[in-house]
Amino acid sequence: MTALNILNSDIVKRFDYRVLQEGSIILKPDGQRIVSLEHRCTSVLLWTRGSLPSSENTVLTDPCFTDKGFLYAMEVLEELELPFEKIGRIFVTHRHSDHCLSMPQRVPVQAFPYLGTDELSGLLSIPCPGHSPSLKSLVFRSCSGEKIWIVGDAILDEEWLMAWEFFWPNGYTRGSVIKTWNSVARIISNADVIVPGHGKPFKVTLPLVEKLLSDFPAAKYAEACGKAADMMADRLTQLRKIE
Repeated sequence: MTALNILNSDIVKRFDYRVLQEGSIILKPDGQRIVSLEHRCTSVLLWTRGSLPSSENTVLTDPCFTDKGFLYAMEVLEELELPFEKIGRIFVTHRHSDHCLSMPQRVPVQAFPYLGTDELSGLLSIPCPGHSPSLKSLVFRSCSGEKIWIVGDAILDEEWLMAWEFFWPNGYTRGSVIKTWNSVARIISNADVIVPGHGKPFKVTLPLVEKLLSDFPAAKYAEACGKAADMMADRLTQLRKIE
């Protein structure tokens, strides 16, 4: 049984989660720049269901905070009655500077331990290469049973996904683009909720998958992506059975 199949088990540990910093991105898929936006990653706090957030059971993803983002994070943490320094572990989806541990200048940088592979059962680290060769998604089941995928920049936000565009300023190679689309297809075929690298969480719905599958042939190098279309078609079939 694969790790993702194990995640489907009703006995797997589940997690509460809150967005501490909602990501945003200045550059749009069509090249437009929205200068009023701030470039920041999405950061999420998760902890085991049925317990209060503590140093023993919390994980913070992509902890790169801007001034505005950190202020909002403090409001959420105050609501949860969890001091920032009491966060237990961190998980970084990939090693680009806008996702690694960083705090506003006025805030001392904490020496948080990184999430180990044998810690907090019920969490999976799934390779999703393309945007970065070592990019990994953090995957878990929510209290309601939804499969949550925190994917970093495998998917920048819903708008970039729907446009089938990759972050071309990074100078992608043909191979990187193909790996990106295969990772996206894997995410779409398994996730119920996607937490992208620079945007709001969104659900994987029947209309979303229909649109993605319909537009995929026009994506760059789509013809070289092997089973990516098949994976999304299988998910579409699953969703239609539920409707």
